[in-house]
Amino acid sequence: MASLPSRLSALTYERIFRALARRRPPVKKPLRLGIDSRILVFTCAGIGDTLTDSVVFKALRETFPQAHLAAVVHRRRRLLLEHNPHVHQVFLFHKGPLAFWRLQRELRTAGPWDAILQLRGNDPEPRCLSYLIDPDVTVSVPNMTRLDWLCGHHVEQPDWDETHGVEQTLRLARYVGADTPEPHLVYAVHENERTRLEEKLRGLGMTSSRPRLVLQLGGGRRASWRDWPVQRYAELLGLAARDLDADIFVLGGKDQEERRNQLIHLFPGEAKPFHDVVGQFSLAESAALLASARALVSTDTGIMHLGFAVGTRVVALIHCNNPVSRVGPYGYGDRHRVVQLPCPANYHTPADADMAEITAEQAFSALREVWNP
Repeated sequence: MASLPSRLSALTYERIFRALARRRPPVKKPLRLGIDSRILVFTCAGIGDTLTDSVVFKALRETFPQAHLAAVVHRRRRLLLEHNPHVHQVFLFHKGPLAFWRLQRELRTAGPWDAILQLRGNDPEPRCLSYLIDPDVTVSVPNMTRLDWLCGHHVEQPDWDETHGVEQTLRLARYVGADTPEPHLVYAVHENERTRLEEKLRGLGMTSSRPRLVLQLGGGRRASWRDWPVQRYAELLGLAARDLDADIFVLGGKDQEERRNQLIHLFPGEAKPFHDVVGQFSLAESAALLASARALVSTDTGIMHLGFAVGTRVVALIHCNNPVSRVGPYGYGDRHRVVQLPCPANYHTPADADMAEITAEQAFSALREVWNP
């Protein structure tokens, strides 16, 4: 839930821009995109959602190869857009009124824009920004905002809750005439990043000729119901160490250090069957590690989507609250495997279903299928 200052800020934006929209309502202007078009795309959400949006840039580039594609992205996600070869220009979104007006000036100066696409992003600032730039060419999904009256073009999606995230955003690309025959997430690891990763691993004594397996330990404190219990990871590690000839890496951010410590305590008095890199790798280094790995096991996290984007094989352990039909692999053929937590009878909230019901044996069975396809 948003903090009180955040809610007050959102209310202020809404009141101001509702008054502006009454005086100057958006007028739906025809969108005619061609080779010289300038297209601005807002994607201001978390890692997983921003990577899901990356398919839109792929569709736009393949359909309009000479168009100028620009993105507004949350400052903490800039790396994801800087590793998307389809994006020409990146603008950084910061919270706060001063940053809002500064970004508004930057976007106006870089325009005019032939189309503005609002993909994923939290209300209210992104919609308010596009209103100030050009509401008449702004395309949005009413399901994603309380401020749909700031946008001239609405892409209605009544089946939103039953639709995969890639398909949700691709519908906006199709609305402006763009599409791709191979819809998949995009993140290009740079060659110098691969080199630096190998140098770092050598310095840590973590290199060998064996293939690599990565286990993502969790997805942060928010929506922790998606996490797999540490005990299950320990059981999977035992199975993988026994039956797979692999270097196993346990990956996670600094917010996973407590779970990492719990995992270590489950292997007392013996050498750990894994390399502990929790809290040691940046997002770019994590992407390079995934690109070098044969397989990744992850719950529904940004790292899971990063695994899809860099092309490693993924075993996705998915909670029933966000089923695979919405967040799982999309457009990858037979490359990945999913272990979906069943939805129990009388299900009402995520707490009613326990990820511990997914066994280590189930996860390992799926892992063996992608390990030697």
